[in-house]
Amino acid sequence: MPDGFALAALSYALRFRVEQMIREHDAAVTGQFEMVTRAPEVLAAAKPSVATLTLYPYRLVPNPGWQSSRASAYSSSGERHADPLLALDISYVLAGYAPDSGEVERVLGLALLAIHETPVLSAEMLEAAAGATFPAGSPLPQALRDLAVQPAPLKLSPLPMDLETTSQLWSALNSGARTGMAYLVSTLLMERRLRRAPAPGVREARLGVVQIRRPTIARLLFADAPAGEFAERTLVEPGEAFRALGSGLRADITQFIVSNRTLTADPALSRSDRLEGVLPADLRPGLSSFQIVHRLRKPEGELPPPAAGDVPGERSNLVPLAIRPVLDDPAVTLAGRVDDDGIVSFTATAHFTVDVGQRQRAELLLNAMAPDGDGNFRSYVFVSPEPPPATPDADTLTRIFTISNVLAGNYLVRVTIDGAESALAAGAAGYDAPVLAVPA
Repeated sequence: MPDGFALAALSYALRFRVEQMIREHDAAVTGQFEMVTRAPEVLAAAKPSVATLTLYPYRLVPNPGWQSSRASAYSSSGERHADPLLALDISYVLAGYAPDSGEVERVLGLALLAIHETPVLSAEMLEAAAGATFPAGSPLPQALRDLAVQPAPLKLSPLPMDLETTSQLWSALNSGARTGMAYLVSTLLMERRLRRAPAPGVREARLGVVQIRRPTIARLLFADAPAGEFAERTLVEPGEAFRALGSGLRADITQFIVSNRTLTADPALSRSDRLEGVLPADLRPGLSSFQIVHRLRKPEGELPPPAAGDVPGERSNLVPLAIRPVLDDPAVTLAGRVDDDGIVSFTATAHFTVDVGQRQRAELLLNAMAPDGDGNFRSYVFVSPEPPPATPDADTLTRIFTISNVLAGNYLVRVTIDGAESALAAGAAGYDAPVLAVPA
């Protein structure tokens, strides 16, 4: 990719191309001339003694298409990890100066024809320009070769200019109007190439070959304890035992992820078709997922240091779960009775044995254990108020609800956290705990 000398190399290549075509004619016909890249106001003030043509870059505009073709050169932390690309479309003006306008018009016409017959600066033209004679140590030969291999073609096209645009151009150049034309060269690519120290040589190649296992969970079973009866369900409590059935489950190091917690499985309980373990007892309630991940040990080598650590391997499919909130004893306590024109309300505090989030959606569900006077079993739902937006989602063992207009009596209590519902205890006559006694 061209570097910072690309602009000078481009101007040289254009001059070389024009001079090359003019010198195909007899010097006695064309007369003496010079081809330069100078500002028109400088030439106008110098009053050259021989016909002089200038190809001057008077406007440089970023090319958004090529500019965005490369990923950002800087990371979010500001660290440079690539060379930023500068893409430019360059406007040139071609004009001639001489004591006699007839002298300059002879070479100016040939110059216009040379550019007209060069819609693209080809790699062959640029290589030919690089083969010209340069002062010792000049960066232009290499810059011209870099131009020849840049991915964007260097296209030349005339810029249509009406009288007003022409007047603005020569006024901006602080020079009297001259016969000439303006051209657009697109697109020049540049980058600053930073020299980076090469990495040390590889002392020893350590390669490992493993069989692709494609871990797949076909069924996920849970039980209250490892010795209990396992059943397939998606609503589980923290601390329950699990049994994953499937294929390709065991690896060098077998781990499982649940609620963004990564834990290593007991090798004694890991088989290709079955993986057993226990869920963490402090899992935050709410919607979650279960996945098995493989880690591979780094291959051993003959040279020190010995292999240490492991590398990521395959992952299984995700199995959706809902982690139940676990209510403490007492599950809910009431305080702050308020009687507002006959409507009684209380502040209800739900107590948990496992932390929940302050910003998680919490609902208190009450179901009457006895019918009312009309024979109906009343039920109520109350939502915990959301904290202010700036409140962090910190762990807490309590959530606050305001309950109102609840008929006095005993109610079965459940709490949902992000849709995951706490469990009810059942006795011989059906569900019987936890219970909240609501006074009149």
